[in-house]
Amino acid sequence: MANPAVMPVASEGTGAVIRNGLPTLAIIAMLLALAGWGHSTGWTLPKFSTLVGQDSSVEEGWCEEHNVAESKCIECRQDLVPHGIDYGWCNVHGVAQCALDHPDIGQLKQLYAVTSADLARAERALAIRPRAENNSVCRSHERRVQFASIEAMEKVGVDIAIVSRRRMIEAIAANGEVVYDETRTGHLASRVAGTVWRVEKQVGDAVRKDEVLALVDSAEVGQAKTEFLQSFAQLRLATTNAEKLRPLADGAVSGRQVREAEAAQQSVQIRLMSAQQALVNLGLPVSAEDFANFATERIAERIRYLGLPAEMVSRLSGESTTSNLFPLRSPLDGIVVAREVVAGEVVGTQAMIFSVADVRQMWLTLDVRQDDANYLSLGQKVSFRPSTDHQGTEIDGSLAWISTAADDQTRTVKVRVDLPNRDGRLRANTFGTGRIVLREEPEAVVIPTEAIHSDGCCSVVFIRDKNFLAKDSPKFFHVRKVRVGVKDDSATEIIAGVLPGEVIASKNSMVLAAQLLKSNLGAGCGCATGHK
Repeated sequence: MANPAVMPVASEGTGAVIRNGLPTLAIIAMLLALAGWGHSTGWTLPKFSTLVGQDSSVEEGWCEEHNVAESKCIECRQDLVPHGIDYGWCNVHGVAQCALDHPDIGQLKQLYAVTSADLARAERALAIRPRAENNSVCRSHERRVQFASIEAMEKVGVDIAIVSRRRMIEAIAANGEVVYDETRTGHLASRVAGTVWRVEKQVGDAVRKDEVLALVDSAEVGQAKTEFLQSFAQLRLATTNAEKLRPLADGAVSGRQVREAEAAQQSVQIRLMSAQQALVNLGLPVSAEDFANFATERIAERIRYLGLPAEMVSRLSGESTTSNLFPLRSPLDGIVVAREVVAGEVVGTQAMIFSVADVRQMWLTLDVRQDDANYLSLGQKVSFRPSTDHQGTEIDGSLAWISTAADDQTRTVKVRVDLPNRDGRLRANTFGTGRIVLREEPEAVVIPTEAIHSDGCCSVVFIRDKNFLAKDSPKFFHVRKVRVGVKDDSATEIIAGVLPGEVIASKNSMVLAAQLLKSNLGAGCGCATGHK
C-alpha cells in the first residue's frame, strides 16, 4: 500500500473526478484487452453475441445486453432463476454475501460445513498485515454472466478450475549476506609481546577449545616464571628458619629474633602469591601448594613447560627449548579462518594474529524494506536460498535481531538470522535471498491467479452455478466478491469469498469480466460512491 505521508495532495474536486472515472477506465481497459486478444486469435469483437457463439440475426428475441435468447435470459427474467437471500456486507471479512458466515450461498451439491479452523485461518490472514479492500456499496455481486450454451463457452476458450486447498507461505523477501557468527568467532592476539617461536596450526585446520595455535617466545613470561621459582625457594628457606627458632624462643634466642624470622616468612609468602598471580594473569595457572613436596629441580622442570599440553611437552623435551614459551590457545571449537604470522615474526599485544570460527552456525544479515520491518518479530522462521545453490534448496533459521535504526542511504532495516550449518554448505561472505515467514498455512484456500478480476472497485471471481451441467438448465456463472491474500507463482490465496470444491472460471475468464463490465456501463455499480 502506498504511504500516505509521501502521496501528493490533490484538491477534493480533483479526487472526486479521479474516483468517478476509475470504473469507466477499468472497463475500457478490459474491453481493449479483450479486443486485442480476439484479434490475435482470429476473431473480432463487433458484438458479444458473436463472441459467445450466437448472432442476433439467427434467432428472434435475442437479448443484446446479456447475449442469450430473451426467453432464457436470467438477468431479464429473474423469475427463471431467482436470487437467493441477500445477506449483505460482512464487516469481518470485507466481502458481500460472505460464504464463511453463510455457506448456503455456495454452489455445491452439498452444504459446506464451515469449521473453526476455516474462521481462524481467515482471522490470521487479516490480522497479519493490511489487505486490499472491496467497496461495500458495490452491487456487482448481484449480477450473473450467462452463456447461450456450453458450446458457446467452449468456443471462446473459457476453462474452469476447482477451488482447492494447499500449503501457502506469506513471507517478506530480502537480499542478504552470510557472515561468521560473531558470538562463535575468536580474533586472537598474544597476551605478551615476543617472537613467534613456532606456528602449530594453518588456515583451514580444525581445532578444539584450548588447543595450541602457536608458541611465542616472551621475556616477560620467562621473568614471571623466574620470579615464581625464586619466591618459592625463598619461602621454603624462610619457613625452615622460622620453624627452627620457635622452640628456642624461651632460651637460646630472643623473642625478637623469632618475630623477625616469622615476618620474613610472611613477606616472602606475599611475594610468592604475587608471582603466582602474575602467571595466572598470563593464562598460565599455577598453585604453589601443588609443589609443596617437590624437589627444586622437579619444580623448575614443571615451570619450564607451564601451560603446554603433555603431548607437546613430550615433543619438546628432546629439543633445546627456552623456558620463555607462551602458548596461544584457541578459545573455542572451530576452524582456523585467518592466520597473520609466521615463525620468527615479532608480535605485540594489539595485533590480531589468528581467527577461529565455529562454522556449525552462521549469521545471515538481511536488508528489509522499512515498511516491511513493521511486521517482523523475534523468533520468526526464515528460509534462506544461497545464490550459488542452483538446486533451489533452502536452509531454515530463526530471526534473532532487528536493528533499531534504518540505513541512512538505503532506508532499509538490517535484521540478523541464526542459520544452522552442520553440513558446511554455507560460506561466509556469500549472498542469497531470505524469506521471513509471517504466516504459514498448510490448508489455505487457493485458486489460479488468472481467475481473479477487478470490476473497477472490487476483486471478483466467477463461480459456476451448481446446476450448470444439468440438462436444460441455464448456463451461467455467479459473480462473487473475494478478499485476496498471499500470492505465489501460479495461485492466490482467497481469505474469504469462495468455498473449497466450488468450480470457477479460470483460463480466459477475462471474457466473463468483459461482459460484467459491459453490463455495468451506464448502470452504475456504486464504485465511486465511497468505501466502507
